[in-house]
Amino acid sequence: MNIKYTSIALAVAASLASLSSFAADEAGIQKKDGAVKASGFGIVSADGESSINLTGMVHYDGRLVRSNLPRVSDKDSASVADGFEFRRVRLGVNGTVYKDVDYEIIINATGTDTNILETGFLNFSANKDVQVRVGRFRQPYSLEAMTKDNAIDFLERSYGDQLGPNKQLGVGVWGEPRKGLTYALAISQAGFNEFTNVDNIGGLGTGRATVNFGELSNLDGQVIHLGASTNRGKYEVVPVTSTDTFAASDGKSRATLLSYRTESRGLANAYRVQIGGEVLSTVGYGLAANDAANVNKTLNDLEFAYANGAFKFQAEASNLNLDATAASNVNLSTYNSVNLTSSTIYYDLIYNLTGEKWSDNYKGGSFGVVKPNSNFKLGEGGTGAWQLAIRVSSYKSNYTPVVAGNSRQENSAGANTITYGVNWLLNPSTAVKVNYAQTKFDTPVTYLSTQPTGATTSTENVFSVRAQINF
Repeated sequence: MNIKYTSIALAVAASLASLSSFAADEAGIQKKDGAVKASGFGIVSADGESSINLTGMVHYDGRLVRSNLPRVSDKDSASVADGFEFRRVRLGVNGTVYKDVDYEIIINATGTDTNILETGFLNFSANKDVQVRVGRFRQPYSLEAMTKDNAIDFLERSYGDQLGPNKQLGVGVWGEPRKGLTYALAISQAGFNEFTNVDNIGGLGTGRATVNFGELSNLDGQVIHLGASTNRGKYEVVPVTSTDTFAASDGKSRATLLSYRTESRGLANAYRVQIGGEVLSTVGYGLAANDAANVNKTLNDLEFAYANGAFKFQAEASNLNLDATAASNVNLSTYNSVNLTSSTIYYDLIYNLTGEKWSDNYKGGSFGVVKPNSNFKLGEGGTGAWQLAIRVSSYKSNYTPVVAGNSRQENSAGANTITYGVNWLLNPSTAVKVNYAQTKFDTPVTYLSTQPTGATTSTENVFSVRAQINF
């Protein structure tokens, strides 16, 4: 009996030991597993060196436009029509691989452009002071441009942003060698890629440097930001015959050098400059010239921002110079040449009624999304963040046809816009924004339409509402 009970006891002990070992192994496995991030939108490895995050945004707008231009059944009048619009719909991933390499891939789901890749890059960040980025990314230019789409103070950026390089294929180096000092340099090609976009092939260099004296001097709650940036180089634009005209098709080709749309996304081509290209022997719509127009670009920008507690003042001024040359006949024996200068400036004031500090969301030379002191929750308290904003902005242009050919400028060479805004940030990921923009043109403007009506206007008023979510 003793032997029997002893055998049973040994068997039970062995079983318990086996279960204990299994539990210990399972515990070890659990320790090696990663975890869902606190935000719920990503996963991080247990060693903290690798991660993947789901990211996306939706900006849905409604717009009412009032001007003296009549409605016509023509595509060119659509820019001043009342309506709804998915301004941005994007989805992607970003994260880190083995601590020292960051990545991002964002797909754009709106618009008619077949190039659906919004951004896609690798960032080598082993040395935080000297990081290298390759791929398609936003070029380092201007305070407005470097402020992410979810964090801009108004529904749209200013006129100056329409001059900048935006997102392009290239390589760049950037860093923050000291808290409050940033720099960035990049080389990019003007087109989306070398195969699908022959309209803007070429190379551009971009650079930006900023200093925040608030951080350098440890001024609590204050931002004193100064910055300068430049975008310059050579690229090509291919002249084409008109894709749709009121008159019969012809062989005159042109390439657009500059086009402004009112800041409130109202009138398209409020100002447009084109250089004349070849007069083709073949007549038709949308025919490309044999020779591209060569463009030399120089664009400079100065930026300033002062924030103290809940108050922020921000201003930027930019200056553009374009020198362009294009063949004017198929024999390439004569050329058209134009010089174009354009300057923009804006001033804006924005105040957080609910007391959020601007310095809390300033990092690396730009402002991020304001985080409400209390998120809005229906029936549970919390107001979200409320903001009042006003911006005054303008553009002025000067066009000189050295050898005119078919070159031309259209609509107003100058305009001024005042935009009033009220923003309700329910939480860091959700917002409702309301803008009312009043634009006055220096000279009367009209549609660049295939159905000319002869009507012009010197003013435009746009009321816009946006519901946005980002994660």
